[in-house]
Amino acid sequence: MANATVEKIKDLGLRHGEKVGVGLAAVACVLCLAMAASKKPTDITPDQVKKAADAAASNINREQKTEDILQKLEGEFLKQPEFTATIDQQAKTLLVADNYRLSQPFVTFEPGGGLLRDTPTLIAVSELYAYPGRGGILMYELDADGNRKPEEEKPVDVDTQTRRGRKRGRGNPMMSSSSSMMMPGGGGGAVSAKAKAEQERQYEAEKKKVAAALAGKKGAPKEAEKDEAAAGADQQRYKETTKGVRWVVLTGTLDHKQLRENYLHALKRPEVAHPDYRRLDVERQAHNADGSWSDWEPVESDENLKILDNLPEEEDEWTPEEVRFEGLVDPLPFLKAGSWEHVHIASLVPKEKTEVAKPAANAGMMPGSMSSSSMPGAMSSSMMSSSPEGMMRGGMMKGMASSSAMMPGMMGGGGTESITYKTSESDTIMVRSLDFTAKPDTSYRYRVRIVVNNPNKGREDVNPGVDTKSGVLKGPWSEPTDEVTMPADVSAYALRPSTTGTRAGQVRFEITRWDPTDGITVVKDFDAGPGEIVGDANSTTRIPSTEGKGEARRPVDFVSHQLVLDVAGGAKSLPPTLGVTGGPLESPALSLLVRPDGAVVVRNSARDARDEVRRDIKANYDKELEESGKKRESSYGTSSMNMMMMMQGGMGGPRR
Repeated sequence: MANATVEKIKDLGLRHGEKVGVGLAAVACVLCLAMAASKKPTDITPDQVKKAADAAASNINREQKTEDILQKLEGEFLKQPEFTATIDQQAKTLLVADNYRLSQPFVTFEPGGGLLRDTPTLIAVSELYAYPGRGGILMYELDADGNRKPEEEKPVDVDTQTRRGRKRGRGNPMMSSSSSMMMPGGGGGAVSAKAKAEQERQYEAEKKKVAAALAGKKGAPKEAEKDEAAAGADQQRYKETTKGVRWVVLTGTLDHKQLRENYLHALKRPEVAHPDYRRLDVERQAHNADGSWSDWEPVESDENLKILDNLPEEEDEWTPEEVRFEGLVDPLPFLKAGSWEHVHIASLVPKEKTEVAKPAANAGMMPGSMSSSSMPGAMSSSMMSSSPEGMMRGGMMKGMASSSAMMPGMMGGGGTESITYKTSESDTIMVRSLDFTAKPDTSYRYRVRIVVNNPNKGREDVNPGVDTKSGVLKGPWSEPTDEVTMPADVSAYALRPSTTGTRAGQVRFEITRWDPTDGITVVKDFDAGPGEIVGDANSTTRIPSTEGKGEARRPVDFVSHQLVLDVAGGAKSLPPTLGVTGGPLESPALSLLVRPDGAVVVRNSARDARDEVRRDIKANYDKELEESGKKRESSYGTSSMNMMMMMQGGMGGPRR
């Protein structure tokens, strides 16, 4: 039960509490007003404020001499007397760091402290270049499961047995050219003017061919390529076949010196600061019909390996072994038809591999003889390198220095570490990849990146955050290549306005036809005008032979399935109004063609006549026709295996 007194006080507060509050506030207000009224008013006038501000501004802006300021500071003892002398005296007293060393360190150093490993920084491939090609590759015949088909056992003629699983020897181009200088009929005597002109022509042609096989800029390499030992023959013999393939060859360089420096910085020890190259990742984009590019997609490596892993023979390399790592450089299959172009890095090829010997002034000599005056200077070194002593000095020892070796080194934990993979001291190394999956009449661009084995996998002597679980490390992607186009199997190029056609308004087209069954390319010219199909369905053509049987002639289907809509170009007379006399001006041939898919394409002779791919196709076709009577020993369209500079009436036969 509530207290009666408390209830009365509560009622009183509810009824009169607000009145008491208002009264107290009124009393406080009155007191404040009274106190304000009792204060004296401010006696400062505006003129006094202005006068004080002017005085302060005058004091601030007044100029003071530096001497007066220094004198005042010295008077207030802000300058230490004899300061310079004190510093000079202290400089004579050397401080010893050991005198200030802590009696006990803050931390206890573990074994290997300061040698903890980091992840090496990988770099991108540079100078990446792409070039298309087609031909017939010699490879093992595979069954439906991708296995090699065994060859039926039969007696082997040792004298005619071909090399298996070996590289085709390119030989020394200068030795070939100089030793082949013979007089007609094999006799001695002076060289005829016609024969000398033929020598000069072949010399200039070979210089151009050697240049075409190289990619990148030419530079002086550090070391020459060592002679490569041939691999032993496989006990099991397999069937061989010629398969027509298309390819895009990618060549580039890698700054191996910078990569070794990155490894040294990360792994701390020079004896293990070498990358272990695993493979080369390759991606490509296709050019869409609307002008856009597709997404980057990996190149089908399994399809490429079906060829690269089944090669009975490989082409000889021009670059030294020190700049070629198996994981970064695809081998070159031996071509039964077609030619390799732009597959070697010019700056890494030794000079003796690319030099073409000039015809000797007096080339008359007996067959098989060689004058010392015409012998190139590089020949003696080449011959010496083929001797046991030369191989030991120039080739074998060099290969041992750059090949895989066991190099012990101390790890952080005090154990030993070894390298069991190939290493090299070259500053720049070669990168090459072959894509055999390119489709005809399609444009691509490529990019690549290196993949290395992770040197820190499973290790514990690493810094925090270092990946020790992944088996490989992937480098950055290279810059994309320029656009590269795989020609259609039957391609038409506009060369010039026709002057021999059956009617006016025709264009001379060069048709290149590649046969996927055997890889042979044939070339022939045709005239066509508006309303006509470019090419002919039954045109007798010269077919080159790669077996030394001589060229053949048979009908070939050259129909391009492209219809000529309109043509322009040719001789144009100058208007009389110009007042200029002279013959007509020749303008390039221009033609509009309709493809089978309905698209209209423009063929311009000003562009097609200079097209590098077309010119290489035509030059290699002419070369294969010329050499149809010789057994094919090299697949370089620009190789120096073609440097047998025969004089008129000289010897023929296979090149060795």
